[in-house]
Amino acid sequence: MRAVWGQAKADFLERYRRFSFIAMVALSIFAAFWFVPTPQNSGGFIILEIQPDLFIQGGNASWIPIASALGLAFLLPMVGFFYLRNAIAFDEKTGIEQLVSTSGAGTLCYLFGKFISGILLLYALSIVVIVGSFFMTVWHFPGEFLSLHDLLNPYMFILASLPLCVAFSVLFGSLRFLRGAFGSVIYVFGALTFMALSIMLENSGIIFRSFDITTMSSLMEIVFRTVYEQTGYPVMQFTFMGGIGNVDMGYSPTHQLVFNGLNFNPSDYAVFGMMLLISIGCVLLSVPLYGIRKLHTKQQQTAEVITHRSEQVPSYNAVIPSKKQMWGRGIFAEIKLALKGRHFLWYAVSLVGIALSLFLNIDIVREFIAPLLMLWAINVFSGLGSREHENGILHIIATIPGGKFRQILYSWIAGFFVAFLFSLPIIIRLLLAGQFIGVFAIFAGVIFLPSFAMFLGEFTGTNRAFEVLFIIMTYTIINGVTIFMYMGNPSDPSFYQAVFYLIAGIVLGIFAILKRTQDVLKLKGN
Repeated sequence: MRAVWGQAKADFLERYRRFSFIAMVALSIFAAFWFVPTPQNSGGFIILEIQPDLFIQGGNASWIPIASALGLAFLLPMVGFFYLRNAIAFDEKTGIEQLVSTSGAGTLCYLFGKFISGILLLYALSIVVIVGSFFMTVWHFPGEFLSLHDLLNPYMFILASLPLCVAFSVLFGSLRFLRGAFGSVIYVFGALTFMALSIMLENSGIIFRSFDITTMSSLMEIVFRTVYEQTGYPVMQFTFMGGIGNVDMGYSPTHQLVFNGLNFNPSDYAVFGMMLLISIGCVLLSVPLYGIRKLHTKQQQTAEVITHRSEQVPSYNAVIPSKKQMWGRGIFAEIKLALKGRHFLWYAVSLVGIALSLFLNIDIVREFIAPLLMLWAINVFSGLGSREHENGILHIIATIPGGKFRQILYSWIAGFFVAFLFSLPIIIRLLLAGQFIGVFAIFAGVIFLPSFAMFLGEFTGTNRAFEVLFIIMTYTIINGVTIFMYMGNPSDPSFYQAVFYLIAGIVLGIFAILKRTQDVLKLKGN
């Protein structure tokens, strides 16, 4: 047990010092302000709506911890998985994994240490949201004070869902083929499927609820039960994270819904216990799978040493520009590097998305297909600017004539090429329809997206900041928040919004190039 705690403590202290943890804290603070229920017809973004024709929405402080807990239960299992999934791969890259595996701790202690460390990290982020939600109650409802029970009780179910998220990140990290886009798709598809089924099913059993990583099935059942027990009215309409709440529905509800925490029953505690057992089972399953992966990796490394004994940097082939082939070979090399390691499934889904963009209703394509297609290429964009820092090859770029400027420009063009290729069907259809403002908005978004990714990658040195922010941005877009529509609003395209994102893309790109130039000059000086 001491060995497991030692592993967990060391990993926790190492990870919380990284910028990615600071970015997650910033995201958690943003969530505390965002996950606030919108009062009736206030015009804000709807986070939680319960029987709006009967109850006053967000009319008292007790709604805030309920809405915040619902949002946190969805956000952290989704974003937290991407935050934690490469923990084992990072140890392998830095050599920590070899040191641990050769010590007396063993693989079991190592993986359980990762498991406990991940739980502590996500719980720390949960505390940030809880504290932020407390201040939101003081801000929105001065003079209305919640008891400690009423404030903390809605967050109790998160104690079960977050370990399950961490366990899946350990399991996926133990198998190499689940570390990339393929594993991400499986995880997100599974989580969203459970979420959709929980809305469709009237009564979900304990087994179903135990595997629901978003806990939406449990949350809806508990909220429905709590509302009925406290008011005597059954919930007939429930919305979590809807659209804009400024529509006059023609009725004026008079009943005030006051929560005194959520009412848990024995079945809820059984679900919590089952989720914890499943979490421990996933970690135990990871041990033999990780052992198989290590054996395969050692055999592969032995083969690489024999066949590539003289190769110094196998992960990156630096492009030495010549007078005749500088631009063509440089851009091609960056595109090839950006798409390196993509599974066949990635290309198949990309082609399906492009095909759907050609034939589906153009408004549906711009509102849903295009943002999700760009999100599908998140691993391509997140490598812009960060790849060179993570692989430690800036010293190589510093030795190439003009490398401080050319390489990052090649990388940006590669990202622009992927974004443009995914957007090409929409551009063609808008041109044929004569919607030139829409075409301009698409071009502005195609310029903004790689610049935004490169800016964050260059200044943070990691791909995590962009991945987290881009997932949140995409989610808000498909929920109709127009301000984040970097490729224009399908229903009401704005020329000024397109100009804003075009200028933002140019400025962010310039700042990223200046930062890269400064870093390379420092390496040359050393």
